[in-house]
Amino acid sequence: MNILCIPYHDWRKIEDEGSRTRDSHVIQHLVSNTSVDNVIVLNRPITYSEIFFKRKRLKLTGEVIYQDKEAKIYKVSNKLYVFDYLSHDLLGPILEKKGWFFEGFANDEFINSFNKALAFLNLKIDILFSQNVFSAGFAAKYASPTVFDGWDNFLLFPENKSIAGKLTNAYQTFADCADVWVTNSLKNIAYYEQHFNLKECILIKNGADFEKFKKKYEVPNDLKQIKGPIIGFGGKITHLFNYEYFNYCVENNRDKSFVILGQILDKNVFKQIKIGKNVHYLGDKHYKEYPAYVTNFNVGIIPYVNDHLEHGADTIKVYEYLAAGLGVVGTQGAGMNELSDFIYVANSKEEFSSLIAKALVNKKEVDLPKEYTWEYKTNSLLDIFNGLIISNAKIT
Repeated sequence: MNILCIPYHDWRKIEDEGSRTRDSHVIQHLVSNTSVDNVIVLNRPITYSEIFFKRKRLKLTGEVIYQDKEAKIYKVSNKLYVFDYLSHDLLGPILEKKGWFFEGFANDEFINSFNKALAFLNLKIDILFSQNVFSAGFAAKYASPTVFDGWDNFLLFPENKSIAGKLTNAYQTFADCADVWVTNSLKNIAYYEQHFNLKECILIKNGADFEKFKKKYEVPNDLKQIKGPIIGFGGKITHLFNYEYFNYCVENNRDKSFVILGQILDKNVFKQIKIGKNVHYLGDKHYKEYPAYVTNFNVGIIPYVNDHLEHGADTIKVYEYLAAGLGVVGTQGAGMNELSDFIYVANSKEEFSSLIAKALVNKKEVDLPKEYTWEYKTNSLLDIFNGLIISNAKIT
C-alpha cells in the first residue's frame, strides 16, 4: 500500500520539535507498519516570506533524490519520502497570511510539480490521507480514494475568524470529495454531521506511545533544581489554557511546585499566568526530551476551558500522563470527561485545586488498554484504507 499523507504541520516543524502531534505520530506508525509499502508526505508549500521573516530553513533532513526547479523529493528512510515545494508567490502569503495555504495547495503548478515527482518515484498512490484542511483544493483535484482527518475543528479557533469563510468552503470541499471522514472527538462528529451533511464521521481518538512514557529517565537538570512535589503541565499555551484555574491552584498550593513546558502560542494568555516562587516555566522541549520531564512529575494537570472556546480537541497529553503512571487532574473539555475512570475531572477551580492534593495521595490505578496506543489508532486507519482500496478495486 502506497499512502500519500498531507500533515497539518510543516515537516520542518516536525523535524525541529519531534513527532509530538497527531499527524506526525500517525505518519511515524504508518511507516513502521509492515502492511505499508511507502509513505509519501506532501509538505505544505513553503514561501519566501517564511524563509526571510520567520527564519525557516530551506533544507529538510534526508537525501535529495529528485529536483525540478523549486520542487524536491527527500528520501528520509527506505519507506518515507517528503515532497517539498518553494512557492514563488511573494505577495499572496504576506497579504493573506495563513489563508494563502488554501490557494497554495490548490495551485496547478504545485499539483503538476507533485505529479512529475511522483512519476519519478514510479509509484501509484492507493490512498490520499489528509490531516490538513488547507489542502482541500489539492484533494478535490486528485483522483484517488481519500480519507480526511478533521482533527480539532478549526472553525472554532478564535484566531481563525478572518478565514472562517475559506475554512467553511474547505470543509465542504472535503465533505464532497472525501470517501471517509475521521476525527478525534464526539463534539466534532456532531458539528461536522450537522453543518456539512456528512452521513458518517468515524471517531479515532488520540493516543500515546506507552513504551516512551513507561521508561525510567534521569531527572533533567533544570527540573532537579525544583523542589517537589512537582505539578506539571506539558503542552502549548493557547486560548484553551484556563489561567484562572491555574492561578487559583498556585495560590492555594504554595507547598507544591508548578512546572510548565511548551510553546507560548497565545501571549495574552501567558501574560495572565501569575509567575511566582512556586511557578516555573522551563520553555519548550524537543519531543525526545519531553518524556524525561513528564515521567518525573508527581501529578499531571490539564486546566482547560469548558466554555465556547473549547473546540472539539482531544488532548494528547492526557494519554501521555496516564502512560507515565501519573495522577491526572483535568477539566471537562478536550475529551477528558470521557476519561473520568482514569483521571480526576474538576468542575470548578476550587475542585481542581483540591483534586491535585487527592491525586498526590490517591493516584488512580490505571492500566491503559492497547486501544489507547498510537499503534492501535493507526491500525484502525489502515482498516479504513484497506476497505476503500477493496471497494475501489471492485468498482474499477
